[in-house]
Amino acid sequence: MASISLDPQMAVKTGFTLKDHLWKAGCYCIDELNILLTHDKKCSILLKKDHFDGAVYSIDDFFQRVKPCFDKPELFYRIFQPPSEECVQQLHRKNANGFTVYSFPSPVQTPWHENNTAYYRFFGNSSSDTILLVVPGWARPDLSAEEGMCKQFLKNNIDCCLVTKPFHQERKVPGTFSGELFISGNIFLTVMNFRQQVAELRFLINRFRQTYKYIGIIGISSGGFQGGLACDVEEIDFYFPIITGAKLGSIAWHGTLTKFVKQDIARKGVSEEQLNKAWAIADQLYLGDRCKAKHIKQFISLYDPIVPTRYQVLLWQIYNCPEVFEMRCGHISTFFYFSRIVREITNFIRERKTK
Repeated sequence: MASISLDPQMAVKTGFTLKDHLWKAGCYCIDELNILLTHDKKCSILLKKDHFDGAVYSIDDFFQRVKPCFDKPELFYRIFQPPSEECVQQLHRKNANGFTVYSFPSPVQTPWHENNTAYYRFFGNSSSDTILLVVPGWARPDLSAEEGMCKQFLKNNIDCCLVTKPFHQERKVPGTFSGELFISGNIFLTVMNFRQQVAELRFLINRFRQTYKYIGIIGISSGGFQGGLACDVEEIDFYFPIITGAKLGSIAWHGTLTKFVKQDIARKGVSEEQLNKAWAIADQLYLGDRCKAKHIKQFISLYDPIVPTRYQVLLWQIYNCPEVFEMRCGHISTFFYFSRIVREITNFIRERKTK
């Protein structure tokens, strides 16, 4: 294949051969087929009053309210009410899939009681000095693929904490699909959900600091939005953004998986530019220069219609062009790179732990 390299002055330099174009078309087909075979991501609960913390804001007023937090994101992404150690409950002992399930009260409580308990799957052994917090993508019906990745890390003596995001899997509201209320046409609820996820990640980071020498975050797809925010407010050793990007409103506007989110937002008379302003406080476009991760390696999917590649490259530029691994795949087809991603991350960590 012809080389495709990332450049800070350009989105992507291309020198595609016919084989490249055929491969790209195949990746797009996989992504589109997956969307067709799964249910449409339409939100059935659109709030008449999409408040933020009980207050009514216009998009411009909200942007002005949060703007001072761009330089100090910890003012917005607070720890809230972290639970005590006694509140962390082991629900299931280590099972055949190699993990133990834990729960704890979310530091941020919401009107939906199912969402108020956070869960994580722990893949660990007594000899590891490193743990990775794995933050999955949006609207995942289950976490079987991510569990498989964590099991591979465990074989390489790297422990993993695979989190359940707000309104996903065990936390979804009855009658909704996993993630339905997490990213939706409810613009300000979406921001509050991101803030809740970050508070939970901050609790886990501080909890694991007591027993691990090295802590990292893997943010996959939309999980990279929240994983990146956690890195803006907590010092960690490693951050691995995978198929994720910056300029969130534009990602929702142009990504194929979020077309129904765009439609619901457009019906409210909100434009792409306004959506970018509304979600600015959750966007590495505004906060990424505050990233506290010591080492970053990014994984970019070159043929991605869900988190379009140009927004992944934008994130790479925001992080000052860290080490990058280019994947000739779309979004869903990144699954076929999981074993390679594990090897790349494992080697990256080992090389930097010895320095």
